[in-house]
Amino acid sequence: MPDVPGTPDLADAQHHGRAVVTGSSGSIGERQRSGTAVRWALGLATAAMIVWLAIRYWDDLRQIDLQVDAVGLLAAVVVSMTATWCLALGWRELIGGYGRPLAQGPALRIWMLSQATRYLPTGLAPVVARAGLAAPLGVNRAAAGASVIVETATLVGWSAVFAALWAPADWLGTAGGWLARIVIGVGAAAGLVTLPWTLAGAGGWWRRIDGLMQRAAVLRRLSGRVPPDALSAERPAVWRAVFIYGLAVAQRLMAAVLLAAALLAAGVDDIWLIAGATAAGIVVGMVGITPAGLGVREVVVAALLAERFGVGDAAAFAIAVRVLEFAHELVMLPLATAAGRAKSAAAD
Repeated sequence: MPDVPGTPDLADAQHHGRAVVTGSSGSIGERQRSGTAVRWALGLATAAMIVWLAIRYWDDLRQIDLQVDAVGLLAAVVVSMTATWCLALGWRELIGGYGRPLAQGPALRIWMLSQATRYLPTGLAPVVARAGLAAPLGVNRAAAGASVIVETATLVGWSAVFAALWAPADWLGTAGGWLARIVIGVGAAAGLVTLPWTLAGAGGWWRRIDGLMQRAAVLRRLSGRVPPDALSAERPAVWRAVFIYGLAVAQRLMAAVLLAAALLAAGVDDIWLIAGATAAGIVVGMVGITPAGLGVREVVVAALLAERFGVGDAAAFAIAVRVLEFAHELVMLPLATAAGRAKSAAAD
């Protein structure tokens, strides 16, 4: 079949991308296995810490007094599902900036399926899953894999900004850590503002790195496997993605506030405390060592809210936030998968 002018060479893009995702030497494989072992060990250590805290504060945990408000709970579910939808839309805008626009249905399907792999004990699972799912639609594997890293950094950046604004002063473990909060907030905001220029120039940076790899005998085999232009993203698309990701993070915090109002009878004065504690939990959880921040995020949120609501209620709320997130993803996953397949079949 002759090539159509202006159409990306899908086979060539997949070939180069596959080399990046799956090609590895023995030493790289050993490092990946070692990294997985470390993550497992730290995850078990985190689980042990949670058990120890539960034993130590058992009397407080038994004094859980939750009053469920059905209306508030339903509102939290709706807002949380909207946040998840916005996350998928943000990735759609981002991947469009890499030169391969996707329809909303397939983009939602790819994002939801790859998102489910974040609970696996390896940080590479979402990268490989998203690259593999997007490749049949003509998305370069290297760009799809890089989009996961960019997405994670953007979500951490927005969460850090909100945590710097609203989290309790001692959320970093230092009393009155205002200077650290200012540094983190300003640094995160600067990273978000400059991200479009960073990604637009990624191709140039990769050319320099690739040139250095060609000079090193050990790294020469990896050179030339990623087209530099595949890593450069258009600035307008990145701007839109950054905005949508920020909206999604704000909605996640709003869902947490609504859930607290439904379970803890939290008042208006508690809004910023709950939003800030949730944002701090997202930051620590996403840069933590357990899959999807399991356990780490809950401990941080419970610790920051324990003084206001008590250890038992704060811990129950932190777990409820995770359950809410997990439950609505279970509902959205099959719906997004079915919608994505239907639209892909119609396009084919």
